[in-house]
Amino acid sequence: MFSCSTCIIHIEIIEMPNPRCTRMRGTMQTAKRRAYEKVRQSILNREFLPGHQLKEEELAEFCNASRTPVRQAITMLADEGLVTIRSNRRSYVTDVTYVQMEETYDMLAFLEGYSASLAAQRITPIQLQELKVISEEMEAIIIDSPEDYKNFLELNSAFHKLIHLSAGNAKLYELIHKISNFSKLLFLKFGKINFAHNKKSLEQHRNIIEALEIGDAEFSKLQMTLHTESVRRSFKELWRKWENKN
Repeated sequence: MFSCSTCIIHIEIIEMPNPRCTRMRGTMQTAKRRAYEKVRQSILNREFLPGHQLKEEELAEFCNASRTPVRQAITMLADEGLVTIRSNRRSYVTDVTYVQMEETYDMLAFLEGYSASLAAQRITPIQLQELKVISEEMEAIIIDSPEDYKNFLELNSAFHKLIHLSAGNAKLYELIHKISNFSKLLFLKFGKINFAHNKKSLEQHRNIIEALEIGDAEFSKLQMTLHTESVRRSFKELWRKWENKN
C-alpha cells in the first residue's frame, strides 16, 4: 500500500501460476500412477508373492521411476490392502492368517448383506443391466479361459463393487471396499481358483441379480449372505489343502 497526504493507493500483487511447476506436478502424478499400476499388476499376477518385501530402490528400477512416485504408489497399495507397511517402514505384499480370514468373512457376511438390501431399493435399470453383462463375461471366462483367474477376479470385484455403489451409502462403500480386497489376497496366497466353486458362485450371482430386480430387500440380503458364506466355506477348504501341501 502506498499513501500520501491526498490519496491512498492499493497495489495488489497477483501471483501467476508457474507453468513449469504445473508440468512437474503433472509428470509426478503420471509417474505415481504408472508405478502403482505396474506394482499392482505384478502383485495380482503373483510375480510378487504374499510376504515379499517391496524395496523402494528395486521398485524404482523396476518401474523406471524415482523413489518418490514409487513411495506414493506403495502408500496407495497399502490403502487398498494389497501392501502392508510395518512400523520399521518396510513394505511387504500383504499376507493373511486363518484367523484374519474368519474375522473378515464375519464382517463381510453382515456388510455385504446389508449393502444388498439397500441396493434392492435403490439400484437403477442401467446398473442391473451392467450386473448381467459382468455375469455373462464371468461365465465366458469359465467356459473359454478357465485358467484366467486374474480377469475372473477383477470381474468378480466389479460385480460386487457395482452393488456396493448402487446401495447409495458412501461410508458403507468405503468400508466394504477395503475389507473385500481381502479375497484378492486369499487368491494370491493359494495361487489358484476353485472353478467348481466359481460355477456355483456364478449361479449365486444370478440369484442375487433376480432378488435385486424384484426389489426385495430381505431376499437380496439373504441371497448375498448365502453367497458370502459359500465363499467362506470354499476358502476354508482351499486353506486346508494349502496347509497339507506346506
